[in-house]
Amino acid sequence: MSVPNFDFLRKKKWVKELVKEETKEPIKERIEEPIKETIKEPIKETEQLSLNNFKKDIMEEYSESSYYFIKLIIKWKKHFIIVTVAAIAVSSFFSSEFIIKPKYKAFAIVYPANINPYGAESSTEQLLQLLQSSDIRNSIFKKFKLADRYDIDTTVKGWNARLLAAYGSNVDMKRTEYESIEIKVMDTDPQIACDIVNAIMDALNLKARTLQRSKTKEALVIISKQMNAKRYQLDSLNAFLQELRVKYQILDYNGQVKEVVKSYLKALTSGNKNGNIKDIDVMIRNLEEKGGSYYEAIQVFDAALAHYNSIRMEYENVVKDLNKELTYTNIITPPSPADKKTYPIRWLIVLASTVAANLFLLFTLALIDVRKKIIQ
Repeated sequence: MSVPNFDFLRKKKWVKELVKEETKEPIKERIEEPIKETIKEPIKETEQLSLNNFKKDIMEEYSESSYYFIKLIIKWKKHFIIVTVAAIAVSSFFSSEFIIKPKYKAFAIVYPANINPYGAESSTEQLLQLLQSSDIRNSIFKKFKLADRYDIDTTVKGWNARLLAAYGSNVDMKRTEYESIEIKVMDTDPQIACDIVNAIMDALNLKARTLQRSKTKEALVIISKQMNAKRYQLDSLNAFLQELRVKYQILDYNGQVKEVVKSYLKALTSGNKNGNIKDIDVMIRNLEEKGGSYYEAIQVFDAALAHYNSIRMEYENVVKDLNKELTYTNIITPPSPADKKTYPIRWLIVLASTVAANLFLLFTLALIDVRKKIIQ
């Protein structure tokens, strides 16, 4: 095929520049793009092939290992049977009542009651804090002699820490998902476990009642001071009013003013100027001099008396609260003695011991077998 002659075009300067601009970059791109695509495709294929080979090697290695251990178990099956029987026998013996004393669980589920929340804490959280207080814990220690019950020598240094650890492992209090509190106790005697749960709830009521009464007593002292101060004010006002009543015969300011005016006008209209007019003048002077003081004092007295009555009612309510015998839990599930042990779980101990013994034997035989192959 003949090539066209473009000599006549190259003679023109503008044609040459046009050819340079149009062919410079496009030619480079047309060369690089196929090269890139050609290189990428083998790389992707190589990576995929390597990944498949890696997966294949892992599966083959896993299959070979599994097959190796199965052959090893079949080869030494008598040993595995002997170890299994021995592990069952030994673990059954050591998990029996002769070695491990069985423990029984007693529990109660309670909701808080008559507890005033403080700050952002809920009443359930406050009840849990009370249950975990040292006063309740120490009362349980003393009542049930837990140091002797847990075989802890109180003459040895660190006995208190061991007692706390034993108590924490046998007594558990936690909040449930329903905002209640579960009190759980483990003990070798089911009745003692039940009694400890009841004792904890009794100690809780006593502790909460003591705290509430201490605050109530503080409020009672404050109210008593307010009531005494108001009583003193009333006594002073009453003494002042009594003096006005006796010396100046002012008993009812508003009523006496009306009556004095009526009597004065009546005496003037009747012409009796020498009779009762002198007594009326005396009463008028008394009202003029002491009437304002009496009126002001009686207003203050009435207000103070109303305030005193309200304080007295508050005082009586506080006294009622102080003498109340409240309980601070609503018992949803009361404790009862268990008729079946909770600890230890014998079948789990036997199963774990048997599996552990067989695994130990399997890895021991595998190591021996590998060592023989290396020596050979």
